[in-house]
This record gives sequence, structure tokens and C-alpha cells, in this order.
Amino acid sequence: MRQERNQRIFAHGGAFEAGILPVLNVITMSLFVTAVLEYTESLVAPIVIHFLWNGVGAIILGGVSLAEDYPHLFNMVISGNSILSGGSCKIEGSIVVLFMNLILMFGFVMAKKKRDKNL
Repeated sequence: MRQERNQRIFAHGGAFEAGILPVLNVITMSLFVTAVLEYTESLVAPIVIHFLWNGVGAIILGGVSLAEDYPHLFNMVISGNSILSGGSCKIEGSIVVLFMNLILMFGFVMAKKKRDKNL
């Protein structure tokens, strides 16, 4: 499990250049989709979540930083404090994403514990 998490982080190497918050967002997203995987016992759900994140967030809204050659329909611009807006990393560098990842991860972990307890 630890090695898989490290591979996911290194697959998103640009996060290291961007700072600690984008790195934490990659880590917490990895933990979140791992919790979804454990809850659903299927690889389909984490793949769909990642597809929706990239598809809706980047290709449609333009609010997720993918490679420069990815097209987007809209160019979502969030301004203000870079901790809230994500700055140049867009929403992937936002503390809001960090909190959402943690809340969703915790929710799936608790749901799995509850389901396992009832079995």
C-alpha cells in the first residue's frame, strides 16, 4: 500500500515544485480513493472518481492543472488568497480540496467500519 501511494505521488511530480499544499492534496486524494476502493471492493469507483476530477475539473472547467496541451471548454479563475484559491495550481493547490479529501476519506472509512460491524 505504501509503495502504491508513493508511486501516485511521483506520477504527479509537479506537485513537489508547487509546494506542500498540492503534495498534501495528492496524498489525501490517494487516501480518499483508497478508502473508496476498500468500501466498494471495486477498482471501477476510484477510476471513475479520478476520471470525473480530470474530466470535469480540467477539461470542462479548466480549474485543474493538467499538462499544458489539454484543452478546456472554460477557463475557471478563482482569485484571492492563494491558500483558498490554489494560486497558480488552481483548485489542486487549495486548502478547500484538502479538507474535502479528508472529509470524504473519513466518510468512506466510517461507512466501511459501520458496514463491517453490521455483517
